[in-house]
Amino acid sequence: MNRQNIKTNMEKFSPIVLRIGLGLVMLWFGSQQIINPASWVGYLPEWIDKLPISPTSFVYMNGWFEVILGILLIKGFYTRIVAGLLSLHLLSITLTVGYNEIGVRDFGLSMALISTFLYGSSEWSLDEYFRKRRDNTLV
Repeated sequence: MNRQNIKTNMEKFSPIVLRIGLGLVMLWFGSQQIINPASWVGYLPEWIDKLPISPTSFVYMNGWFEVILGILLIKGFYTRIVAGLLSLHLLSITLTVGYNEIGVRDFGLSMALISTFLYGSSEWSLDEYFRKRRDNTLV
C-alpha cells in the first residue's frame, strides 16, 4: 500500500472522529450539568434572573439539550442540523463569557462544530445509513 492510499484511507475517518469527539464533549458537559447543576449556576449570565424559571432549572434544561444533541451527533442523526444548533449554542456561550479560557475553548469547539455542519453526514452515521436505505428502495 503506497502513501497516497494510506492518506486516502485515513482521511475518510477525519469527519467521523471529529463528530464523535464533539458529541462526547457535549455529552460530558451536559451530563455534568444534570448531575450537579449547582456547580454550573455561577456560569449563568445575569439576564437569566429575568426568566420565569430558576437558574437551576435553566441549567437542567441546558444539560438535557447538550446531552440529547450530543447523543444525536455521536450517532450522526440529523448531523447538519445538530452541529448547527450546537455551534450557535456555543457561540452564544462564547459571547456571554467573553475573552477568557472558557470563551476561547468554546470558540474552538464551535468552529469544530461549524466544520461538522459544513461537512454534513459521513460514513458510520445514521444519516448515511438511512440515505443508503432510501436509495436502495428507490431502485
